[in-house]
Amino acid sequence: MHIFDDATYTREALGLPVNQSEDDIDAQLVLLARESGIEDPYRFLCPAHEIPRALSTTTVGSAHSSSLSVHSHQTQSTGFTDPSRTSREQPCVKRLPPQQTTPTLTRASVALDSTMDYFPANFQQRHSTASTFSAAHSLSSSASSLQKTSTRRKRSSFLSMFRRDSSSCTSPSHHRHHGKARGPKLECGHSLSTSAIRAHIKEALQAKEGAVPSCCGIALPRATLEVVLTKEETDLVMGGAARSPELSSLRDSGYSENGMSSIDLPRPAQKTSLPTLSKSVPNTPPQRVSLQLLNGNSSLANEALRSFKSQQKEQLERVAVFENNQRKALSAHHQCSLKRLAAQHENNKDERKEHVSEVTPRNVPQFAYATQHILELEDLEDAQITAEDNLRKAQDLETQNVATALKHMEAYCLSSNPDPGFAHTVTQDDFKKLDRQRLIQQSLPRKHESAINVLRSRQERAMKIKMQKQELELADMDADFEKEKAAEEWQFAQESERLSAVIETRRKRFQQRWDLKYEMWRKDWESQHGTQFDNVDWPLKMQYGGPICGIPESSETTTPIHAAA
Repeated sequence: MHIFDDATYTREALGLPVNQSEDDIDAQLVLLARESGIEDPYRFLCPAHEIPRALSTTTVGSAHSSSLSVHSHQTQSTGFTDPSRTSREQPCVKRLPPQQTTPTLTRASVALDSTMDYFPANFQQRHSTASTFSAAHSLSSSASSLQKTSTRRKRSSFLSMFRRDSSSCTSPSHHRHHGKARGPKLECGHSLSTSAIRAHIKEALQAKEGAVPSCCGIALPRATLEVVLTKEETDLVMGGAARSPELSSLRDSGYSENGMSSIDLPRPAQKTSLPTLSKSVPNTPPQRVSLQLLNGNSSLANEALRSFKSQQKEQLERVAVFENNQRKALSAHHQCSLKRLAAQHENNKDERKEHVSEVTPRNVPQFAYATQHILELEDLEDAQITAEDNLRKAQDLETQNVATALKHMEAYCLSSNPDPGFAHTVTQDDFKKLDRQRLIQQSLPRKHESAINVLRSRQERAMKIKMQKQELELADMDADFEKEKAAEEWQFAQESERLSAVIETRRKRFQQRWDLKYEMWRKDWESQHGTQFDNVDWPLKMQYGGPICGIPESSETTTPIHAAA
């Protein structure tokens, strides 16, 4: 049917040429996305039923309550899930120092799993043996290294009491923030987490002018500051400059004074990722420092976002109009089919049915007969009239014969011929025959009337049988019409369900294509302006005949634009 033609959809809704399809658009978008710096564009265009939805929680072991947790995709290729900090399978992990080397294994597992999630199932099965072997080998090697580290710590537990630890540090921020240490060791022997680095920067900004971030009285090196700041911001902080608008947002970096984050931590079912894993984990924004851009850059980004959103909304409206027209066309086709069936039914009845006003069979009430039925009734009536006429003629002839016989018998019995040669003797039997003939003549009209009535009753019974047969034929025609109508209704329901499925598939593909366009637009904007554009609430369900994704109206004013660390 023309309604389900993909060429019509691509030509009218998407505005593509006749010889171009959605696959061609996807191929072009993939090329442009790779030029924009997106490593795996097909993860945006992958069908929804081929993307595994199973998630597993991978946790970096730590004795502190603020240990960092990331969510990795558990696929059929590896079949391996890192234990969380609440798991009881490896209790020795909790006793390890913060300087353990397990994050490297965790990051590799996250990158491998999240990358393999976007390949088909057959590809994952082909590589399941090798990936399982490599994962098991990494697990065994990491477990042996953990045991060696635990043994060394037990041996050096006595000397560790003379070393400098966090209790000897004079910085109050170090006691408040106990995040997982990820950077290299400082000269004082500490390894600061990102939250602790932010806290040190905040203390330096709140202190007197010219103060630089330090730990235990030793200034933090540039490499440590660049973990959470850009190069320009690092230069400002190390130069001891006063608080600038670019760094003012550090006072509200998402961490409260008691060391706990004011930002709600993600639940285990949600996706979070480390900043270093933002390229390998799809659809997960990296963790960013909330640094407000200049007003000029913010307005420029809002203007660019508004232009991008107008393009998406324009195409979205065309798709919605096309879908509405498709539903109307399917409904119109259904109504036309019903009208065609009704007209055909009436035509079939008209071929056999018409209103009789002038010529109506005798002794039959006025009724709407079919043409064929009327012809049959007329033939039956003609036969009945002919039979009645023949009967009356026979009766008239019989009446005439009876009268002639009676006349001769009366002449024989009552004759008075004087000629003796012709004289005859009338007996008593002759008079009896004469009386009998007179009775026959007297009962003859009643006999004829009775024969006429019998003939007419037979004709009327034959007429009723014929009419019942005709009514049954009309009832069968009505039943056939109802069956055809029900079949048409069922076909319409099936086609409506099919159209809904086609529209849903097209919407998903439309949404995935615009997700990739948005990611390309964000990458291009970041490369042009040298700052990272924070993700807005994308996508958002819009009411254009159904849930289709788009950019929210409030993202221009209420959503701030941030720069990444």
